Amino acid sequence: MKKDIKNLTRKELMGFFAALNESGYRADLVFKAIYRDKIEKFSDITTLSKALRERLDKIFYINSFKEIARDTSEDEATKFVFSLTDGRLIESVAIKNINKSGKVWYTACLSTQVGCALGCLFCATGRMGFIRNLEAGEIVEQFLQIEHTFPISNIVLMGMGEPFLNYENMKKAIEILTDAKGRALGKRKITISTAGIIPFIYKLTEEMPSVGLAISLHSAIQSKRDALMPGVKNEPLSKLKEALVQYTEKTGNTVTLEYLLIDGINDTTKDAKALINFTKGIKFLKVNLIRYNRIPGVHFEPSKREVHFQKELLNAHIRATVRVSKGTGISAACGQLATEESNAIKGKS
Repeated sequence: MKKDIKNLTRKELMGFFAALNESGYRADLVFKAIYRDKIEKFSDITTLSKALRERLDKIFYINSFKEIARDTSEDEATKFVFSLTDGRLIESVAIKNINKSGKVWYTACLSTQVGCALGCLFCATGRMGFIRNLEAGEIVEQFLQIEHTFPISNIVLMGMGEPFLNYENMKKAIEILTDAKGRALGKRKITISTAGIIPFIYKLTEEMPSVGLAISLHSAIQSKRDALMPGVKNEPLSKLKEALVQYTEKTGNTVTLEYLLIDGINDTTKDAKALINFTKGIKFLKVNLIRYNRIPGVHFEPSKREVHFQKELLNAHIRATVRVSKGTGISAACGQLATEESNAIKGKS
């Protein structure tokens, strides 16, 4: 059975060519062809001999997703629905950003799993349940597909799924996309958004210190966080804080705390004080206060106290912004990603 060549790092591809008594330089040529020139057939990589192209074609294929649907919101977020080789569906999002000086850049939100096992109450993906991990090449291919349309400069691994529960494939995808002989995306342009799987925060600190980190916190009161995010009940806030202290001290990076404000649930003064207390001792951090995005079957409402909540944090000298998620109108905002065919997909498992 053929294998997806996009699952291989350049180092692994060099090993493959060495086994064929071919120069490791061939791996450089393949990476350039696939990740810079966007070639999708081995026969079109004319920098390789015909015999080598034919040999590659017998062992590998160059995976290319089938785009099932695309929708763009009024605030210029574009959601893509892609079909994988096994018929599973995933969603990815491209977001247009404009700063105060008028500079435009695009961020890609990439999925790492089909569905999610954590079951966060406010998240549509969690309601799908876990179906499977994405391979490294499937994570990479989302980026390449989106880049056919938008000049992507930043990546956030925060689409469908929990990135740290697919750590090795995520890590390999990052290595492929940042390889100097390929797409050469800067590691500092990549952020991992996680519910906070503590052992992997330490692994990230040691193995990919240039990569950014965002934590879906949503409450600094343990009982409330456990209720909102049952999949991380075994990740206590005290231990999470210790991991974040080490991450910021060792990497020098700023960690982002994502905090979804839900009316009457986690937006009181008591909640703000708990969050303020949680941040103490974390060297570099900022807080993103996020407006809750409605999802079917969940009766939460957006907070009416976001300005007051932000003010309490600012008065405590915490860098805090209110983030309006783009793509709400097309179910492309934070917590809204879930393929409509999820029930049918589950039935096939």
